[in-house]
This record gives sequence, C-alpha cells and structure tokens, in this order.
Amino acid sequence: MKKLIAVLFLVSSAFPAAAEIMGNPTVIAGDILMVNGVRMHLHGIDAPELDQVCDAKGKTYRCGAIAKTALMDLVLGASVTCRLKESKDAPFAYAYCEAGGFDLSSNMVHTGWALADRAVTKKYVAVEKRAQKAKRGLWRGKFAKPWEWRDR
Repeated sequence: MKKLIAVLFLVSSAFPAAAEIMGNPTVIAGDILMVNGVRMHLHGIDAPELDQVCDAKGKTYRCGAIAKTALMDLVLGASVTCRLKESKDAPFAYAYCEAGGFDLSSNMVHTGWALADRAVTKKYVAVEKRAQKAKRGLWRGKFAKPWEWRDR
C-alpha cells in the first residue's frame, strides 16, 4: 500500500518528468499501458482505437484490437520501465516506456501497428517511413489515421 501511495504521489496532477515507474504492465490499447495502477499513453505515437476497423485486401478487420495484441506481444512476460513526461493538461500520463531495453513506442511504429505522432515529436517518423515502405501492420491496406478516425 505504501508503494502505491508513493507512486500516486509521484504522478499527481503535473506528472513530474523525473518520475519513473517499473512493473508488469496491463495493456489497455495499442498505445496505452497500466503499470502499478498508473495509466500511461506511450509518448510520440498514436495507435488505432480499440473499436477502429481497417481494410486489407478488400476485407475489414479490427485493427485497433490487433494493435492492442501487438503491444501485448511486446511486453509479454516483461517488466517495463516508464519515464513520465511532464503534462499539466492531459487526463493521463505520457511516458517513454521500455521493455527489455527496447523502446515500446519505436517497436509499435516499426511493426506498423502505431503511427508517429508528429504533433508531439518527430522521433519516430523515420521508423514509420520504413514500416510503410515494408508494408507492415496497418500499411498492408487502407486505414484512417487514428486522430482522423476519432474526429469522425
């Protein structure tokens, strides 16, 4: 209980940039994890919403659910380390998260199940271009960018 209280104190309203949370994650969506009771959005990426559908080879599929499964695969059996980004306005924490020393945001973009969020950072744009060229994940077919899909 003391550990949980300490974590909640660290991630109170302003999410201090220096806060670090480690533990076994629960995957909520293709870009959202829960670690030690703290809900975190992977910084710099945007994955399809859970109920979002996409098209490949003329057939629709639940790309949001597949993106969630892709993140589940990346963290399976791993402990993650997340460094929270300062965010005064967000209703949840943004975080850089690693599993086994690998950047989860980069890996989600590499596999094609998340897009680089250029409004936040350009860090994953080159990774996204390589995934698009290789036709990995979402790039195998047609899809609405997650932010456009949410605006509909």
